[in-house]
Amino acid sequence: MLFLSKSKRVLLYLILLIADLFLWFIILKEIKGRNRILRASALVLKSAVSFLFLFLFFRIVLYRGEFADPANAFRQIQMGTMAVLLVAASTTCLAVTLLIRLVSLLRKRKPGTTGLANTLIFILLTLFVADGYFRQRLDIKTVRQTVNMAGLDPALDGLKIALIADIHLSSWHNNYDRLDMAMQSVSDEDPDLILNTGDFITYGWQEFGKSDTILRKAKALAGAFAVEGNHDDGTYYPGYEKGYGAECHRMVRLNIESSGYTLLRDSAAVISHRGKNIAIAGVTTHGHRLDMNYGNFERVLSPLPDSLFTILLIHDPAGWLISSVAGGLPDLTVAGHTHGFQAGLPGRGWSPSALIHEQWRGLYEFRGSHLYVSSGLGTMGMAARFFMPPEIVILTITTD
Repeated sequence: MLFLSKSKRVLLYLILLIADLFLWFIILKEIKGRNRILRASALVLKSAVSFLFLFLFFRIVLYRGEFADPANAFRQIQMGTMAVLLVAASTTCLAVTLLIRLVSLLRKRKPGTTGLANTLIFILLTLFVADGYFRQRLDIKTVRQTVNMAGLDPALDGLKIALIADIHLSSWHNNYDRLDMAMQSVSDEDPDLILNTGDFITYGWQEFGKSDTILRKAKALAGAFAVEGNHDDGTYYPGYEKGYGAECHRMVRLNIESSGYTLLRDSAAVISHRGKNIAIAGVTTHGHRLDMNYGNFERVLSPLPDSLFTILLIHDPAGWLISSVAGGLPDLTVAGHTHGFQAGLPGRGWSPSALIHEQWRGLYEFRGSHLYVSSGLGTMGMAARFFMPPEIVILTITTD
């Protein structure tokens, strides 16, 4: 909902209002005579949901300040969470009602009551979404992955990389202390490299605020490198025009570099680690939704000799195999972008992201080249995660 035109956004708010009223109709009509505790729980939760929806609606609609201010940007994804709850609860309750009536019709019986089922559905969905908002999206995990590489120079055996992706800084509004702790935990790992695959922002450079001081707390022995994601060029800013794009291009670079990173814009840097050279290459990603385009792989990768251990940073993992055609497969590629859909089955299980992205989370291998995709640190679209926790990835490169 974040990137809809004004007219489509008005339509969406109207749909959410109808969904909210529909849920009130169900609860008030069919909760009569039920257990007092159940009735009170449903009414309290429904009142809270309606209040929060209207509060967010008026804060967003009446706001006249800088759109990319962190507080306002965060309200947009808060409304996304509310939209998920209202749409999921109303459609599920409607589906249950129709199913019960259909079964009763087929069995030629009087339609059974749906009050208890729909009330329980609403309560459970509300608690589930609340858990995704208040707990799961802030419960940062450290994921450890060993990457075995044939023919790796012994001097690089044990190379430790901290991978960070999709911070979406405004999604940490009011919880910057959690982001601060995450950056400190990166330093505590004593990584050789810190690699960040972009999407520092969602809308505009103003979302950085003072976060560069937080990001600087993550330190690595051989340096920190970053590329920009498709949100970092400012094209998601409402009313985007070239003037703002140029300003965002300049300010994003300034803020990323102030955060302690070497920003790679279709470029590569060669560093020395344990007496061996390593190439850190970065290719930019632009575009919206599924229509992505990339920088110049050939210009970045072709000049690098095959004998040089090469790590490629790219935001969208779909660019991994494109690089093999345009400039050659690097030894290791790191990416983000997918967020793991911010939802999946428990236990690092399947996610709807798998329906969209061929490589959506974890480690992949192709002809000796490895790709690791992180499900990201921040949130976008909705300020919630469901069994898809925010993560910092620690990659350890070893030789077979």
